[in-house]
Amino acid sequence: MEPIFEENHADRRYLYVCEGVTDEDRLKKLGCLFVVPTGGEFIRREITDFLLRCREVRNIVLVLDPDGPGKKIKKIVEDRIGSCLHIDVPKKEAIKKGKVGIAQMAMTDLKEHLRPFIRHDLFTDERLSLEEEDFYDLGLIGAGGKKRRMALVEKFSLPYTSAKKVEECLLMLALDKKKVKEILDD
Repeated sequence: MEPIFEENHADRRYLYVCEGVTDEDRLKKLGCLFVVPTGGEFIRREITDFLLRCREVRNIVLVLDPDGPGKKIKKIVEDRIGSCLHIDVPKKEAIKKGKVGIAQMAMTDLKEHLRPFIRHDLFTDERLSLEEEDFYDLGLIGAGGKKRRMALVEKFSLPYTSAKKVEECLLMLALDKKKVKEILDD
């Protein structure tokens, strides 16, 4: 499947949606920088709200298990945020020891299915909008950091509250230090 971009998204990396943390780890090992696990078929509303916001700045690729729950997740996500790019994995490639899923696939097979997306990400010169030191400068880490992070969680429908996850989410949303500072100062 060759990637299709909206013009304003062509210069950004993809955001990958998977089912669980094992899938997330595998995708990150393949070079996928922005990955959001749904936690399974009972997706929290905050996750789809966050994905809807992310969709404003980047294309979303669904990397879901080729089984009933994976199809259900795809339907839920697309009903809430609209049509997404996705990979179609034959079920026979995703079965190991009686289990079906992306986590059971050989890494070479998964990489092959993701090749057009990973290739795009490798050659996209997207500058990350925030640096690690920005989080210290903005007071998002350390004393009072959690309160400031919670303001961002509420404003941007972030599904996580830990410093590391909030940082990842802000990068997925392509927010820069100036914008984050404005929001925190309000």
